[in-house]
Amino acid sequence: MFRKFLQWIQALFGKIPSDRVGRDLLEAEEHRRRFEDTSNINFDSIFGDSLAKKATSDSDIEITGTNGNESRRSDFIARVLATTWARIRETTTSALGKGGMFLVPSIINGEIFVNEISQDRGAINELNGNGDIISLTLTAEVRERGSNAYKRLVDYTLDNGTLTIRTKAVGEDSGSPVSLDIFPDWATITPEITISGVDRVPVAFLKCPKSNRKDDSRYGVPITYGAEDLVRQLRDCMAQIEAEFTLKRPFVGADETLLGKENKLPSSGLFKIIQAQGALRDGPFWEVFDPDIRDSSYYNRWMQLCYQMEKSVGTSRGILTEPITAAATATEIKAANYDTFCMVADIRKALEKCFEDLAYAVDVLAERFGLTPAGARGDYSVTYNWDMSLLESSQETFTQLSELESRGLIQGARLAAWVTGDTIAEAQAEIDLIRATSPPVDALLGEA
Repeated sequence: MFRKFLQWIQALFGKIPSDRVGRDLLEAEEHRRRFEDTSNINFDSIFGDSLAKKATSDSDIEITGTNGNESRRSDFIARVLATTWARIRETTTSALGKGGMFLVPSIINGEIFVNEISQDRGAINELNGNGDIISLTLTAEVRERGSNAYKRLVDYTLDNGTLTIRTKAVGEDSGSPVSLDIFPDWATITPEITISGVDRVPVAFLKCPKSNRKDDSRYGVPITYGAEDLVRQLRDCMAQIEAEFTLKRPFVGADETLLGKENKLPSSGLFKIIQAQGALRDGPFWEVFDPDIRDSSYYNRWMQLCYQMEKSVGTSRGILTEPITAAATATEIKAANYDTFCMVADIRKALEKCFEDLAYAVDVLAERFGLTPAGARGDYSVTYNWDMSLLESSQETFTQLSELESRGLIQGARLAAWVTGDTIAEAQAEIDLIRATSPPVDALLGEA
């Protein structure tokens, strides 16, 4: 499929993707298929989901104006990003399992919606010196009508600060361009628009932080990249354990003389034909070889492979194996989880870069299409409230914040927000309400 995609890019937009883009798209397509495979145990999904939970649970983002107050522009960006953040765990899991996900904002009836697209559906044609995408072609949507499938492609090209966005449609089977009028909602799309004063395309890219071990890292790789042989060994070990249990199923031995003329046994496997041939007279009928080492060796190998898999991915124990918690102090538990925390920190950096780019994209589109009052470009600030319980003790953090608040080094609203999970503005409003409605100290003491 990626070959057709490259041909459409050249035919519709006049761009010739490099051979490297073609190879990257082929690998990205293979990564996506592996992640979406449900026919066997999927370690990409297991690690992706576990790390996504650790990276995003009990965490939030906050968008305010540049001066710390709310504005029409910051409120608009906050609404769009809040909707995307609500499904951030699923998005992060997919990005870690597939290697990367594009977050593409589009405008429908004056509102911006963010679509999530797998990286194998996007050709990253060019980056600038900062690593930002300045030339990109996406398969934005696939529609079917009868037995025919149609794809809507969007091309972004940035040249000297001017962005050109072109939208075209193509028949998947014929490979021929078709009019956007083929679907009513496609017909409302402006085929070509330009936006000036931008420095990157209005698309965010959430890339898995796992290194691809190559010089060019435009595309991401799955979190288990490089551990393919360990995955094979784990699956082989599982098959061996399953075979061992199958071989040890109980059965009833029946001499062939007990069978009828048709020589048949029930198909359940409970009965098996036994040819004694005098064994009952000359010696033991059953010769059993079933040492305990068979069970222990299988499971020891399984646990060792799981541990090696965790090390290969770059995490601590606790995803495939049991975490080390017995007779361990809080400090020792933190140290034992340090590798996982480092991986989580890298994932959060990728999320921060992704949502900063997404906020920038929403800001650019809101200004270009007049979705909020004009002249507010850049009037927003994004802050992140990450959960640190994986590495920190909540009691220790509370004690530290309380000490800072008692010394007047931080606002009380910040301490209250940390405890309640509210924003600082919400916490300050509650503090002001309590102070306004609480009786003064003199009244409590009964003094005039």
